[in-house]
Amino acid sequence: MSRVTTHAQSATAPTIREALLVALGFALLTVVITWPQAAHLTTRAHGHHDTLFNMWRLSWISQALSTPGTPLFDAPIFVPVTGTLAFSDAVLLQGVLAWPWIEAGVPVLTVYNVLQLGGMWGSALGAYVLARYLTGSRTAAFIAGVVYGFAPYRMEHAMHLELQWSQWMPLTLWALHRTWDGGRLRDGALTGVFLALQFLSCIYCGVFLVLFLVLLAPALLWCRRPAGIGRVAAALALGAVIAIPPVVAYGLPYRANQQALGGRSPDEIAHWSARPRSYAAVPPENRVYGALLHRFGTPEGRLFPGLAALGLAAGAVFARRRTAGALPDGGSPRRMSVVYAWGLAWAVVLSFGTHTPVYAAMLRVVPPLDGLRAPARFGMLVLLALSVLAAFGFCAWRKRLEGTSDGALSDTPARRPRRRLAAAVGVVLLLVAEYATQFGPLHPWPTEAPLYARWLEAQPRGVVIEFPVPRSNALPLHEAEWSFIGRFHGQPLANGYSGYYPRPYIELIESLVRFPSGESLSALGRRGVRYVVLHEDRYEPGDFLALLGRIDGQPCLERVGRVPDRTYPVTIYLLCDAVRDGGEERQLPAQLPAAPPDVG
Repeated sequence: MSRVTTHAQSATAPTIREALLVALGFALLTVVITWPQAAHLTTRAHGHHDTLFNMWRLSWISQALSTPGTPLFDAPIFVPVTGTLAFSDAVLLQGVLAWPWIEAGVPVLTVYNVLQLGGMWGSALGAYVLARYLTGSRTAAFIAGVVYGFAPYRMEHAMHLELQWSQWMPLTLWALHRTWDGGRLRDGALTGVFLALQFLSCIYCGVFLVLFLVLLAPALLWCRRPAGIGRVAAALALGAVIAIPPVVAYGLPYRANQQALGGRSPDEIAHWSARPRSYAAVPPENRVYGALLHRFGTPEGRLFPGLAALGLAAGAVFARRRTAGALPDGGSPRRMSVVYAWGLAWAVVLSFGTHTPVYAAMLRVVPPLDGLRAPARFGMLVLLALSVLAAFGFCAWRKRLEGTSDGALSDTPARRPRRRLAAAVGVVLLLVAEYATQFGPLHPWPTEAPLYARWLEAQPRGVVIEFPVPRSNALPLHEAEWSFIGRFHGQPLANGYSGYYPRPYIELIESLVRFPSGESLSALGRRGVRYVVLHEDRYEPGDFLALLGRIDGQPCLERVGRVPDRTYPVTIYLLCDAVRDGGEERQLPAQLPAAPPDVG
């Protein structure tokens, strides 16, 4: 029998009724804070182009899993480049969960919306589980869930499906604490399972979480002794055996791309690193602080967690011993608060990226960091540590409010139940008010194949290029949209959208500045392009007519026809076989007049 009686083993352990009520409460909060998304699950999604990228990833994973022999990471974009799914986070776990629904005919837009909102809901639940175990308090744990699940930083990243699925981080910590306190093999195994799930959901969070755990370990040793070094070591070793193989296998394509294409440049990492003022900034869509505080940061650099969360966290760190109470096993919540304050401080420092020498040193000893461009995303771990501190702070504040000075931090009958209830409701309402955000805007992305995509689907297999394409210094333009529509017609694309743009693609779009010159057609031919699609509504009318005039005088482009779709009106051309098969460039005109500025 372990010397430690954990919360999970105590009388304060959560019941099924509690779990259902908490799950329902966070579901309602998710709907309220993201309204009106829940009212448009089947018709609209967030208007950011990363939403299209998310749906593209889910759709491609579903197709790859349903088609034996299909290389999962060789997604058909940036043709002829391979390993393209690993140019960004593949969100493999979300793709696997989406697979049966997409195969059953549920529109990918609906599946994506459910997964997106489910990530917020699951993250709030995960923080609740962790804080419930550490404090024993239902109300404090609910507050932790609100902070972690709905803070402004998470709302600004609503379109980043991988970041929304960060619920495995608090669950990993929960399993680790249980392992530390009890030394049981099943808890060690759960630690490994949750860590692996976090990597499969979001590589950023997986890598950052491992660093966080390593840095947290010294403080955890200081806080309390483990329940037998040998048992804890054996349990964690079992967790490592479970986590390492899938994580290593999943990381191989990313490591291969990193070695072949190089890591992120120092300038890029610095650009996406937080600064001290980032912690005073919120997205402009925040209804309380947005108009005033958005100017202190840029996207990826708006990390203000709200005054209520900061106040509660400060109360945990500076709580006096007699108001801090004691854990059921006699441990000190104030010490545990210091543990998470230590973790919070490290997460903040690492979010500054290469603006501090700490991250620069870690880049040399932790190779995966070199492939991650946004250190500011340590902000998710800042939120997690802050949510735990807020839970401890609420417990300390509530004891002062009730006039108590001893006893466990559990929901025992209060001396003043009305005051206690009012305190809990008031804090939750204050947090929700601070986190109120204008969600969206929502956009009616296509749920059925456009007419031109249906035509392409029925044609012989061939590479497609869709115009306009972006300039190399002004990515991505419409590339996410063309990639997503490519999932309807199923043809490989010379276009592409991801977190990394390979050099062959950059060279292609640079050659297309003077399309349809001989040089540009040769570049298309070398990539096996067969179908050239011009989206006429994405040009100024005069520019489009001028482009058609130049193309129609080009013998190597055969006009197939125009598709007068109201949503996607296009004109389609075939690139002649001579160019596609490497015919002599002397058959092509050496020069054509320069294209207008808005023409790709």
